[in-house]
Amino acid sequence: MSTVTWLLTSPRIPAGLLTVEAWDALQEAEAVAAFDEGPTVAAIRDAGIEVDLVDDAAGFLEEGGVWVVGEEGDEELREALAEYVAGGEIELEVVYGSWDPPGARLLDLVEAVARLHAEDGCPWHRAQTHETLGPYLLEEAYEVLDAISDGDGDELREELGDLLFQPLLHASLAEDFDIDDVAGDLVEKIVRRHPHVWGDADPDDLYRHWNEAKAAEKPERDHPADGVSRRLPSLALAAKVIERFHDAGEPLDVPDHGLKLEPEEVGDFLLAAVAAARAAGVDPELALRRAVTERAGLERTGLPDRGEGADD
Repeated sequence: MSTVTWLLTSPRIPAGLLTVEAWDALQEAEAVAAFDEGPTVAAIRDAGIEVDLVDDAAGFLEEGGVWVVGEEGDEELREALAEYVAGGEIELEVVYGSWDPPGARLLDLVEAVARLHAEDGCPWHRAQTHETLGPYLLEEAYEVLDAISDGDGDELREELGDLLFQPLLHASLAEDFDIDDVAGDLVEKIVRRHPHVWGDADPDDLYRHWNEAKAAEKPERDHPADGVSRRLPSLALAAKVIERFHDAGEPLDVPDHGLKLEPEEVGDFLLAAVAAARAAGVDPELALRRAVTERAGLERTGLPDRGEGADD
């Protein structure tokens, strides 16, 4: 009975960065074989170990040794091996030379987006700009919210993928940064704003740390609503502005009609407010936006009709 060592490696890890177990198996093997001259095979040969390239693995299976699995997985050979093992003709040992770290498939996504924007890639994608792609970003975000609301895990997984696609597309179009710059900046921001995780700050003061970090990053902001996106729907804009004023210790001056609502009553109350606005011949979206703008002094902030996200 021959013994076959099935050596698996990740195409996302630099060739040659193999485990000690893998190098031991290779150095001790009487034969090492593969179908193709891939990066891993080249690295093994550079280490002074002979690798036979074969079109038919029958002879190798009869003698045994280490088989270097190709990037495509060598599916047909794997199925044949399973039959031999089940029949007691071959003893199989699986050795992992390298494996994907968490997030490794993101590298595949980066490569796929780069392929779309290549000279021989997709004409539609190559013709897009940040402006033309903008509406899709908003659309995909709302579809994620729909999936969350529906409680459908499979749908949420798919919609999160569609949403994740958008930042990659924008970064690929940018001329002065790439996705690594985006990710690097984000990691630095996350670490900087969580000194209770990446440091010895008191977790009980996490909101103070967060706000102090934001203030240090954006010293030019002198209005509680600076940075709030003016493209938010008016209800979300009102909620965010009220939150910002509260965090700044300057509660927003809002009409007080003595309203005390239970959580389950809020939806009906808002619905009644919309109906009342329509009965008065007023667009509720514009009316609320105008009220927030005037009471929060947004027209004095000099902000354009855009802004960073809620977690900027």
